[in-house]
Amino acid sequence: MGDAIYQFFLYKLDAVNSILEAYTRRISSALDLLHWIYHEPNQEQRYYILLSLHQSREVERSILQEKQLIIDILMALNPDFERTP
Repeated sequence: MGDAIYQFFLYKLDAVNSILEAYTRRISSALDLLHWIYHEPNQEQRYYILLSLHQSREVERSILQEKQLIIDILMALNPDFERTP
């Protein structure tokens, strides 16, 4: 049973890494496009751009927290587990 749980969390870590990579890649592209379109945004546009940037950072922070939790669980289940960046 312990091995199945460990494998589950390895799979979950891989999934979270994929989600994080895809999310940051897509958000970066979207923000680059936004910057290119709005060289000099008005105050309202600037507000929405900053709001979107803040929300993106919050989502990324949540994904990173989940990743850290999974790593902590894997290390508790297997002290020889090696962290990968």
